Amino acid sequence: MTFEQLLVFHRIVQSGSFKAAAGELHKTQPAISFSIKKLEEELEVDLFDRSAYRPTLTSHGRAFYERSQKIIEGMGELEDMSKSFKQKEEPEIGVSLDGICLHTGLLKLLKSFGDHHPFTRLNVTLDGLSETERKVLSRETQIGITHFATDRGSLEIVPFATVKMVPVMNVELFKQKKIKNQDDLMDVEQIVFGDKNAQGASFGLLERGKKWRILDSSFKREIILSGLGWGHLPQNSIVQELKEKKLVILNFEDIHPRELDINLIRLKKQHLGPVAKSLWEELISFQL
Repeated sequence: MTFEQLLVFHRIVQSGSFKAAAGELHKTQPAISFSIKKLEEELEVDLFDRSAYRPTLTSHGRAFYERSQKIIEGMGELEDMSKSFKQKEEPEIGVSLDGICLHTGLLKLLKSFGDHHPFTRLNVTLDGLSETERKVLSRETQIGITHFATDRGSLEIVPFATVKMVPVMNVELFKQKKIKNQDDLMDVEQIVFGDKNAQGASFGLLERGKKWRILDSSFKREIILSGLGWGHLPQNSIVQELKEKKLVILNFEDIHPRELDINLIRLKKQHLGPVAKSLWEELISFQL
């Protein structure tokens, strides 16, 4: 059994006749008939009932058609992959995304981009603070989206968006601690996402206050919502909680809402392949 025989078989079923299949495959009708005859001899069953004007599938033919569809589809995918390879498309690219940049629109863009480039694996990692810049500088990833971009000599830095970070506290904790000014926060744990790198920067720290440093940014929101401390969160991530008055926004002399600039970053010396370059350009034109 050959793939050519399967292709001929499927084309007959889909076109409705041996003659139509011959025209679509640019073969003679006798060549089409011979190919199917050899396949039937190998399987030792009739795939088509030829007693009527148009050939129809036998019960064996229907079963064979249904089972062999996966092979035809798989070969189609391999042909598409072959075209992708010929166009020098990368097998995978990496994007490091700062946790404060999470936004539904951006995630949909990445999902849609991945769907349109099925033969390039899009590896998206969620990182924090200076980790995104470190990954880009070390070539662990090709594209970064982050607030922290310090090495302007090595990086191409493109303004991407702004994120409003707001210091918030669970309303029950706020009432319990009777928070009226900044000094009242000294005895309440500030939930801080810790930078793994010694050179990492932070913002919005209450210097003399208590701090609870965590290494997983995904827990920060839950810890604050649970009333175990206060900290900065992207405003777009807590819209519903603010609306339901589960959280209170803190606004004092040093602790207050602030806008953070978010940048796209890539290593100047690193060549981007066609898929990564396309993603970079799509991100630049994206409006968050």
